[in-house]
Amino acid sequence: MNSISDDGGHQDLSDDSEVDFQERLPNVYSVVVPQIRSICTTATVRRRIHVLEWLPKYQFNYILPDIIAGITVTLTAIPQSIAYGILANLQPQDGIYSNLVGCFMYFLFGSVKDVTVAPTSIMAIMIQKIVTTLGPGSALLTLLAGGVTFLFGILNLGILVRFISMPVITGFTTAACLTIGSAQLRSLFGISSKGKSSDFIDAWENVIQHIGETRLWDALLGFSSIAFLVILRLTKDCGQGQWKTFFKYLALLRNAMVVIIGGLLAYGFSLGGSQPFILTGHVEAGLPPFHVPPLSVTNNGTYYGFSDMISVMGTSIITIPLVSTLEIISIGKAFSKDKTVDATQEMLALGICNMAVAFFSPLPVAGSFTRTAINNSSGVKTSLGCAITSALLLLSLAVLADAFYYIPKATLASVVISAMIFMVDYRGIAEVWRVKKLDMIPFLATVLACILLGLDYGILCGIAINCCILLYLISVPKIDLHLSLVEEIRILLVRPTTDLTFSSAEQLRDLVVQSVVKDYDTTVELVVLDGSRVNFVDTTAVKNVASLENDLSSRQVGLVLWRWHRSAAGGLVRLRDGLRVLLSSAESLEGAVQQWKASAEGYLKETNE
Repeated sequence: MNSISDDGGHQDLSDDSEVDFQERLPNVYSVVVPQIRSICTTATVRRRIHVLEWLPKYQFNYILPDIIAGITVTLTAIPQSIAYGILANLQPQDGIYSNLVGCFMYFLFGSVKDVTVAPTSIMAIMIQKIVTTLGPGSALLTLLAGGVTFLFGILNLGILVRFISMPVITGFTTAACLTIGSAQLRSLFGISSKGKSSDFIDAWENVIQHIGETRLWDALLGFSSIAFLVILRLTKDCGQGQWKTFFKYLALLRNAMVVIIGGLLAYGFSLGGSQPFILTGHVEAGLPPFHVPPLSVTNNGTYYGFSDMISVMGTSIITIPLVSTLEIISIGKAFSKDKTVDATQEMLALGICNMAVAFFSPLPVAGSFTRTAINNSSGVKTSLGCAITSALLLLSLAVLADAFYYIPKATLASVVISAMIFMVDYRGIAEVWRVKKLDMIPFLATVLACILLGLDYGILCGIAINCCILLYLISVPKIDLHLSLVEEIRILLVRPTTDLTFSSAEQLRDLVVQSVVKDYDTTVELVVLDGSRVNFVDTTAVKNVASLENDLSSRQVGLVLWRWHRSAAGGLVRLRDGLRVLLSSAESLEGAVQQWKASAEGYLKETNE
């Protein structure tokens, strides 16, 4: 019964036929050399330095929409960048520096016209502790994170993002919003004490302990600003015709409006000789200063060598690239509509952005959902909008730096908190509960881990728990068992529905043996193992199938491996060539049973002779 189901169809063999069951390894030369040759082409250079791809095709009628989008994004970027710089325990201008450099580099290398690269609340909160410990030395983290992201792009490791499921993403985003919003409570109430850290528990503990130090004017300004921002956000789709357009742009400009109003109030009070608000303070004017990220640093009297700095950064070197890659690819897919997003190019672009930012600011950048949404709704046509935003940010540092001094911290806190209110994916949480309640486990685990352990460890915990659930499901595959009578022979048809790996091998063997011994005892004469859905087997699975043959043989029960693909059957034959006789590629179950029956009768005849 020497026959085998090949991947391309059925191949029947006579007793003296030979099938090549050698494992076919990929030809490295044929794969690598064309890849290397493709890199050294003009088309590849244009695709990777993406501005060379779209700029020659630029049309004159694109200029006005790009300018409008650039101005609109800038009005939101200035207050948010300042707020995220302060959130990261850096100087206010550091947020603007990151936004300025990140936008310009994405203009050169980015492939999605709508995406705006900028400092985000998640990036700010993820480097917060490291900035507290290393100070300006945290720029090394931004450089390393950019290098890792760039390496992801070179190695085409966008597949890593697939291991971060939607429940984990939703849990991470929810925890990040809670953590970031909690970190702003101190500024919202005007409390001077910074507390132990800006983590969720520490932030609330600090506010509760110092609630008596609340400054009335800061609290009034902060809460009224939140109400103003939320109302404008909720009314963005109100009205018809021109009124709808009016409310739309009013909502787009809400962050700039609330910051301008807060700044004018603070400036007006200062003219009267009083200042009831805690202000942002001095923002350095001029070009972003160029600094090489240090390999050692002394902060607060403590010296940190390179190895010490790496120890302080810990898992952030990996989690920041993972999170920022996830952000930019998911945002790119959300706004590219039906166009395909080049994940490799986006990782390369983001890596270059952060490596460039590291020489001007310690605050890493990622895809900003808020500013990308504004860019898209403003009708941006090309990535030139990013260049215009970058130029306007530089102009604001030269002209408006003194005005930034009067921005109340409570106003900036309200900008961040109101953004967090709408950043929580409430619909996504409801969908997780409605579609598959099992997914609530990684969701809740990610939320709790992020709140208790920090965002970087939290997302790793969420991914690990999700992978454990995945491994469990793989290790307990669905195996169909069917008892029937074919050719007057009682057979047990066993059909695995997935590939066989080390985690599921023992279960298959035990299930078949138990079914034969306990449930069917002496009635089963033949077990037919249908491999039509098995495309991959590993060493452990192969050895367990071989052991199954021995177990059944000792009970005078036959075994047929029916409809196995060559790639899977090859492992069995390479382990023990005697298993070749068990293979059958008959079109029907009856045919497979007839082949086994003829083979068994032939064996008995040879034995008697």
